[in-house]
Amino acid sequence: MKMPIPCRALAVLIALAAVTNCGLGTDAEPTALFVPKDVFPPDAKEKNEFDLSVNTTFHPVYFFKDDVLVEVRRQLPAPVFLDDPLTNLLSGPTESEAEAGFSSAIPAGTAVVDVGLLSDDTISIHLNQTFFEIEGEQRIRASAQLVFTASALISDSQGIKFFLDGEPVQLPDGEGVIEEVLEGQSPSALTIDDYLTLAEVAEKD
Repeated sequence: MKMPIPCRALAVLIALAAVTNCGLGTDAEPTALFVPKDVFPPDAKEKNEFDLSVNTTFHPVYFFKDDVLVEVRRQLPAPVFLDDPLTNLLSGPTESEAEAGFSSAIPAGTAVVDVGLLSDDTISIHLNQTFFEIEGEQRIRASAQLVFTASALISDSQGIKFFLDGEPVQLPDGEGVIEEVLEGQSPSALTIDDYLTLAEVAEKD
């Protein structure tokens, strides 16, 4: 026996009401839902495992390899401040870099007290006493590492000036020559040109 049209419509409405009531509860408390295991891919990463390289940048630091000053690009978190690459330099070569033959002349315990940009576009680097305790060839090489690394901090840098306890200190150039500074005058800034004899560019020439 066929159901009259109005009865069919009523039956459909009752069925829809039942489905709606099953899908949306009226309870005030939240209801836990079962999520099948295959909803998320098995290789999905945890939040702290995501690649954060979009928030980093690369800056050069300089170490020695086979007695030549060479550039090593280090990944640093952004934004990068003036002291960040220098502090990274002071940490020395990584274990893998050391195994590959990279070394640093900067003594362990050296710390950057302050870094600033002077009005004449020179960079001032204030170091602790530990750095100035080294002498001879080691001081020349360590100075070259700092000058090359610091010169890459800003474009059109006019050189680097070093300070200890707020007073300027003149470091040797690549030939071991220390500028004679007259009383009352400030020492000249050191540039990468002063250390080209130690650098990779000199090797290529």
